[in-house]
Amino acid sequence: MPQQAKDMRRLALAMGGVSVAGYVVDYGFNLGLTRFLTPHAYGDYKVAFSFAFFLGLAVLLGGDRAAPMVLSPAIEQARPRKVWEYLRFYLQTAALLGAAAILVTWALSVLHLGSSDSEDHHVLTLAVLAVPLNAAAAMVSRTLQSARRPARAAVPWRVGLPLFQLGLFAGVVAWRGELTVYEAISIGILATAGLTWWQWLDIRRLGLVELRRDQAARQSRAWLMASLPMMGTFLVALALNQSDLYFLELLGDDSEVGHYAAASMAAHFVPLVQVALVGLMAPLVLPALNKGAGASRTLFRQGQTLILASVLPLGAVLVIFAEPILGLFGPSYRDGLNVLIALVLGNVAWALAALSSLWLQYRRRAVAVLVVSIVTLAFDSLLNLILIPRYGMEGAAASTAATLLLAAVAIVLLHWWHPPSSPSPEKPEDGK
Repeated sequence: MPQQAKDMRRLALAMGGVSVAGYVVDYGFNLGLTRFLTPHAYGDYKVAFSFAFFLGLAVLLGGDRAAPMVLSPAIEQARPRKVWEYLRFYLQTAALLGAAAILVTWALSVLHLGSSDSEDHHVLTLAVLAVPLNAAAAMVSRTLQSARRPARAAVPWRVGLPLFQLGLFAGVVAWRGELTVYEAISIGILATAGLTWWQWLDIRRLGLVELRRDQAARQSRAWLMASLPMMGTFLVALALNQSDLYFLELLGDDSEVGHYAAASMAAHFVPLVQVALVGLMAPLVLPALNKGAGASRTLFRQGQTLILASVLPLGAVLVIFAEPILGLFGPSYRDGLNVLIALVLGNVAWALAALSSLWLQYRRRAVAVLVVSIVTLAFDSLLNLILIPRYGMEGAAASTAATLLLAAVAIVLLHWWHPPSSPSPEKPEDGK
C-alpha cells in the first residue's frame, strides 16, 4: 500500500475516533440539556444556537472554507506573516459584519415586538452576540487543520467544549435548582470565548503565525474570489440542514421543535464523520491537483473509500437502533423515530457526494456547486411550506431527505462531467 494511503488510513482512524468520542459527548450534552430544560426551552436553545452558528460562518465570507488552500502552503513554506495577513483580513471582516448582524437582529426584534425589554425577546437576540466569536473560533481551528493537526483542531471543540458546558450547567442546577435557556446560552458564549483564546495561544506556541504585517503577501481580492463561492455553497448546505427548525418554529407545533432537534442531533453523527474526513482531505487536494490527473484520481479514490467504509455502516446502525437512541432523551422523544430515519438516509446520501463537491470547489467549479445548493434550498423550502402544516416534523424530515438526495445526485453528475483531467486551479495566493 502506498505510504500516502497508509498515512490517510491512520489519520482517518484517528479522526474517526475523535468523531465517535465527539458524538458520544455531544449526545450526552444534549441528553443532559433535555433534563435541565423543557422541550420548548430546548427547542429555543437549538434554534438560537443554530442561528448564531450560521451567522458566525456567514460573516467570514468563506475565509474558513478557503483556509487550507492558502494557509497550508504558507505553513509548509514557513511564512507565518502570511498566515497572519490571511487571519487578520478575515477576522477584521467578521468583526465588522458581526457587529452589523447584532445591530440588525436587535433592531428587527424591537420593531417586531415593540418592546426593548430583554425578557420579551427570543433568546436568539442573546445568542447573536456570539457571532464574531464563532467566526474567530472557526478561523483558529482551521489554522490548526491547515497545519495538518486535525486532532488538535477538533478535539477541544468536539469533546472538551460540550463536557465543560455540561459541567457548568450541572453546577448552576445544583446551586439554583434550575437552568434557564438564557443562562445556557450565556454559559455557551463564555465557554466558547475561553476555548478560542486557548487555541489561539496554541497557534502562537506552534509558531504558525507571526503578528507582523507583510503587505506583499496580502491578496485580499484573490482570497475573496476563492472564498465567496465556497461560503455560498457551505452556507446554503448549512441552511438546508437548519431551515427545518425555523419552519417548524413558524408553521408547526412548538413541542415538535424540541423532538425534531433531538432526532436531528442523533442523525448528525453522519455529517460529523463526513466533515472530519473531508477536513482530513482538504489540505491534500490542491497539491494532488497540481501534480496531475493521476494523482488527483488516486487521492479521490482513497478518500471515497474511507467515506464509504465509514458512513454506510454508521447509517445502518443509526437506522437499526433509532428507537432506543431517541428513547434516551425521554419517552416522548420516540415520536421522532421516522424523523431520525429520514434524516439519516438524507445525510448518508449527501456524505457520499461530499468529496465530489470538494473537488469541484478546488477546481474552480464552486459556482456550479453553489447553483445546485441554492436550487436545493429553494426546493426544500417549498416542500417545507407544503408538508409541515400537514405532517409536522415528519414532513420537515421528508423534505430534507428528498432534497439532500437530489443534491447529492446532481453534485456527483457534475463531478463526472468535469473529470480530474481538467486543468488544476492556480493558487489563490499567487494573486492570479
